[in-house]
Amino acid sequence: IRELLDLSDSPDRSCAQVDAVAQRQLREVEARLARLEALRIELRRMIGECDRDRVADCRILEVLRDHEECLADHGQLGA
Repeated sequence: IRELLDLSDSPDRSCAQVDAVAQRQLREVEARLARLEALRIELRRMIGECDRDRVADCRILEVLRDHEECLADHGQLGA
């Protein structure tokens, strides 16, 4: 936002730079939302697979220890 407000100090400039900054910010927000959505899905899945028996058999902890058990591709999500 600060970068956008700094651009407002030059009212005669093309707003193309403003648009570029806003587009970049939108991409970053959308990427964060995608990572959060993947996390939400993974947490729901882990909780659903939990037997609620013993910590030694806890599916949630098993998935946290071994990321190959995750459905989400962490590399693709930037995590």
